[in-house]
Amino acid sequence: LVPLASIAAMRIRNLALTEEAAERKRLEEEVALARRIQVALLPDQLPDVQGYDIHAGNIPSRGVSGDYYEVVPRADGNECVVLVADVSGKGIGAALLTASVEALSVAPIEDGLPVDEVCNRVSRLLFERTPPEKYATAFVASLERESGRMSYCNAGHCPGLVLRENGDIEWLGSTGPPIGLLPGSTYKLGETTLGAGDVVAIYTDGITEANDPEEEEYGRERLATVCGANHKATLSELAARIEEDLDAFVRGEPFADDRTLVMLRRLR
Repeated sequence: LVPLASIAAMRIRNLALTEEAAERKRLEEEVALARRIQVALLPDQLPDVQGYDIHAGNIPSRGVSGDYYEVVPRADGNECVVLVADVSGKGIGAALLTASVEALSVAPIEDGLPVDEVCNRVSRLLFERTPPEKYATAFVASLERESGRMSYCNAGHCPGLVLRENGDIEWLGSTGPPIGLLPGSTYKLGETTLGAGDVVAIYTDGITEANDPEEEEYGRERLATVCGANHKATLSELAARIEEDLDAFVRGEPFADDRTLVMLRRLR
């Protein structure tokens, strides 16, 4: 009986390991599918906006968080709309919610609605179509090319960072709740103006909430410090300096969330 029991226990253990391996493979395939959905939604190339430099990038973490961005010219190229969103959750559900945000935002942006109306409409439709725990933070801005005037809505998102030519910092804080979180949400309109040499950076919390081994967060103040120290660099160089400082800060700790960064600079 003892040899038979040993053989049976080994067989049961092997079956359990096989089932665990199959489940792990299924989860890996789900995450890979979610990542493909997410990447497919990101723009292949950025538009050419006269008088401005634009940089945008998304770096995935180990999983899928559902970061999304787009830069859309409208009004015959005299206006540029920037949208950066971070949906709740991870995995295939986050990727599908990202697709919903993208689909719901296309029409109001292309119809020329002000960004507060864009947020009002997308929030209402997303709330009606998803369960209460599904929502997204978003930063939506409309930039007038000639004047540099920028109107924006911050729907519970990370504060936008405006880096002035002289090194001063301005934060563009929240003007309403996350989209799709509450019924009947309305959004206030914020305004600022970009002068020659000014930079606006819109990012997701995968950057500012990155942790070091002591579980300290990178934080927006450190982000502002790096931007201020490199504000004369090109946008691609500035993005590289931010990523280098992040790597130095986390000291090998894996990033728990995707990192998305969109920057615009008004040229002299």
